[in-house]
Amino acid sequence: MFERVTDEEERGQVGIGTLIVFIAMVLVAAIAAGVLINTAGLLQSQAVATGEESTAQVSNVVQVDSATGQVTEDANDEYDFDNGISFSVDDDSEWLNDDEPDVENFEVTVKNYDGDPIDEDNHEVDTGDFGLEDVAADEFNNDELITLTGETTVEIEFEDGTAAGDLDEDAEDTTELRLNSDHVDEYDEIAFVIESNGEDNDQIDLTLDDDAPDALADGVHDDVRQASIMVSLGPGADAVDLGAATFEFVGDQTVRGQADELEDLTIEDLEGDDVDNEVLDGDRNLQVHIDLAEDNDGFNTIDAGDSAEFRITTADGSQTVEVLMAPSTLTDDAISL
Repeated sequence: MFERVTDEEERGQVGIGTLIVFIAMVLVAAIAAGVLINTAGLLQSQAVATGEESTAQVSNVVQVDSATGQVTEDANDEYDFDNGISFSVDDDSEWLNDDEPDVENFEVTVKNYDGDPIDEDNHEVDTGDFGLEDVAADEFNNDELITLTGETTVEIEFEDGTAAGDLDEDAEDTTELRLNSDHVDEYDEIAFVIESNGEDNDQIDLTLDDDAPDALADGVHDDVRQASIMVSLGPGADAVDLGAATFEFVGDQTVRGQADELEDLTIEDLEGDDVDNEVLDGDRNLQVHIDLAEDNDGFNTIDAGDSAEFRITTADGSQTVEVLMAPSTLTDDAISL
């Protein structure tokens, strides 16, 4: 009933089992090796990509060479004042001590940004001799539309005739104005006061009316209204497309976006003209210009003594951060930030 198993048959069965185990081990090892090779290849690719990205983030840096702020808006921008310019004689002026003060023949000249007199043909106002005869304390003005530039000079000069007191025939005074769109929104005219000055009241002063904004005269300004950030490539950096970069301004609120998404941010050449090619390469310099005073994107002006943070993030992920710091006193039209 039972077959006898010989030693040779037992050895054959053991050999076949060992072969099967060996083949299984080889298959498992091959599969494991394939997985390891694939994993190693993937890790290598990821490491290379990460290395390239890290290198780009470190090396493809946009550096800020300088940052300047414009305290006035563009000096040659034009602003319409519907009621023109008005003048009045100061109530405390010594000229009014006489019963019948005779103040005449003051010539008022208004000059634009280029230093040229504003003429009647272009601006619908006569800026020649205003003939202030027997005006006493009464206000007199040219109440017609006048167009003034961002930087305007108003000169008043006594020429001939007589005046109460011993007014010097060479008496004159000059006031420089620095205008912006906010002033136009708030005021429809520019008002001046004429008063006597000097120990013998032989000189004249031309000053702004007390109700006029402080920022109009004497080079005293309230805030930075435009910013220009000049940029170039960092040492060893590859070309960087500023058009693909993201700009971020952190002030009263955070404004973020690319140049084509922001109305008040433009990429310009160093002459201030828009460029079609926004790529930084070689020794090329460009500037990022921001109109802080406009209200399209949410930028805000930078008050004297305050600051804002400006960040440039390239398409490679490299970041450049610049703090735009306004001086505590803004006495110049353009200042370093």
